[in-house]
Amino acid sequence: MRGSPPVQLALLLAGFLLVAVPLMQLTNARNVEPGAAAPKAVESQVATAATLRVRFAHHPAGLSIKHGDRDLLQGVDASESPLETGVELVIPKEGIEFQVTAKWPEGTPDTALTVELEPDAMDAQSQTRWSVGGAMQETFVFQWKP
Repeated sequence: MRGSPPVQLALLLAGFLLVAVPLMQLTNARNVEPGAAAPKAVESQVATAATLRVRFAHHPAGLSIKHGDRDLLQGVDASESPLETGVELVIPKEGIEFQVTAKWPEGTPDTALTVELEPDAMDAQSQTRWSVGGAMQETFVFQWKP
């Protein structure tokens, strides 16, 4: 003789609930001490000293490397390659992004421009892009793995 299927289903569901409720409480528990402050959502970033190097085969008539609204080459003599300057940058975990704009004199063939960034206590990274038609407007993104 067999039992009733609805009763067997009800017993199965009851057993599942007896195991599921304590398991949910264990896995969703939060260890918050009374009076403890909530963790800060945004960590304050500290500026890091870095060396910025720019290499080019043909001297550009105009060169700009911007991070946000700040031109990192403002006041720097860009007459020789490699061009090198020290900068202070806040480098988030996601990396840092530069907008590079360059223009070469008429008749200059397509040429390469290399940007190298070497923050203190981090490895140097460099990226090279080629100009098209005597001009360049590119985004350079530098990221470091933790």
